[in-house]
Amino acid sequence: MRSMAAHRTHAPPVIRTERDRVADLLAETPLIAALPNRVRGAVVDRAIIRTMKRGSVAFWQGDPASYLTVVLEGFFKGVINSPSGREVVIAFEGPGDMPCWPDVLHDVRLPMTLTALQDVRVARLPITPIRHCISAEVSTALAYSQLIARQHRRLLDQVVQTRAASVPDRLGGLLLHLHRWYGVEDGWIPMRLTRQDLADAAGTTVETTIRLMRKWEKAGVVDTQRDGIRILDSEGFHAGV
Repeated sequence: MRSMAAHRTHAPPVIRTERDRVADLLAETPLIAALPNRVRGAVVDRAIIRTMKRGSVAFWQGDPASYLTVVLEGFFKGVINSPSGREVVIAFEGPGDMPCWPDVLHDVRLPMTLTALQDVRVARLPITPIRHCISAEVSTALAYSQLIARQHRRLLDQVVQTRAASVPDRLGGLLLHLHRWYGVEDGWIPMRLTRQDLADAAGTTVETTIRLMRKWEKAGVVDTQRDGIRILDSEGFHAGV
């Protein structure tokens, strides 16, 4: 008698497409995950996926809100121009973030320029069905309110960490903030930040930033690598200039 195993047929392997992988990433974004299945499927189907090189601009300050951007891979900096013409970094956006989402969903012009810190991938989603669900679906409205709370906590943390009186406390606070929100184990911040980026975000000069980072590197406080910064001793940030 032939064994039953001889009659078994193996199911063909499931081939996942790039669109499937993007759908999985978007499903991890709380606001998108809270959409009804039918709406979420339609939104994902209409998503436009873009790969952008370091230094590319996703949108400019003052642009109309014509789509919702979701960061899939990589990091951005959000920049505004001060009255004096200086660029000020006011935000960092990473995987799962939706830059300027409150402005997009309320149809106001975008308040900052979004520039890629490294090679990135983003999804551009249609706005109208998401807006409708926020007003009509309890689960989506709840996810929306939770996002507002998270945004508030992140901005408050950034303000607290980067508005200290001394430059070392501001710059060290910025690095701690970035690790808290985007870092991984062993103090690693996987963001390709220039000294100018750090200076613009901490409200200081690039020369002071270079001097501080060099001092911290020699003291074993941080380790700067091509694709990120590792915090080795968070207490060392308080050592001064």
